Amino acid sequence: MPTFISDSAYEALLRDLSAAFMIAATSTGCDLRDKLAEALANADILPEMCRPDFAVAEVALAA
Repeated sequence: MPTFISDSAYEALLRDLSAAFMIAATSTGCDLRDKLAEALANADILPEMCRPDFAVAEVALAA
């Protein structure tokens, strides 16, 4: 089942992914994977391994 995001979030994600590719392709010292991960994080898309970090933050905010 696909995950749906708002049209504006989708457009922003496409823009950020395109920019990440262009930055990595046209500069030295930039890793495409890092730039793509940054663009995904900006869209609030994170790997499962990051979930514990947010669980700790949610507990701290609730206190």
